[in-house]
Amino acid sequence: MIDKQKVWTFLQEALEERKGKGLFPVSVSVSPKNEIKVYVDGMNGVCIDDCVDISRYIESHLDRDEEDFELTVSSAGLDQAFRVREQYGKNIGREVKVVTREGETFRGTLLEAGETGFSLRLLAKKVKKGALPQEAEVLDFLYSSVKETKLVITFK
Repeated sequence: MIDKQKVWTFLQEALEERKGKGLFPVSVSVSPKNEIKVYVDGMNGVCIDDCVDISRYIESHLDRDEEDFELTVSSAGLDQAFRVREQYGKNIGREVKVVTREGETFRGTLLEAGETGFSLRLLAKKVKKGALPQEAEVLDFLYSSVKETKLVITFK
C-alpha cells in the first residue's frame, strides 16, 4: 500500500512550487486498493490546471512499477465540511453553519479566524412588526469544540 505521508509530502512540494497561487492542502487519503484522493483549496479557488499540475507532480514521484495506483486530485467541494484552518480564513464574511461536538447548531457570518478558533455573528432573528431589531450576537468557537463547519450555499 502506498504511504499516505509520502503522498502528503509530494503534495506539499507541488504546492510549494506554486506558492504564488495561494493554494493549500486540505486532505490526502489512500485506500487499501491504492486509490489516492488529494484535496486542495485556495484563497482564490482552484482551477482544473492546478489540479492537473499537482496530479502530474505527485504521479511523477510515485513508481507504477513498484505499486499500481489510481490518483485523483480535486478541489475541496463547496458542500464539504471545512477540514483545515485556512478554509475558515478563506471564507471570512460568508455565511456558515456550525455544529458543535455537543450537537448544537449555529448559523451566521464568519467574522474572523485565528490560530485556535473563530468568531461567528449569528443571523439576527426576525422581529415582529413594530418591535425594535435585536443586535446580532457574536459567538467565539474553539476549533476543537466544533464537529463540523460548512459553507451555506444560497442562490439569489
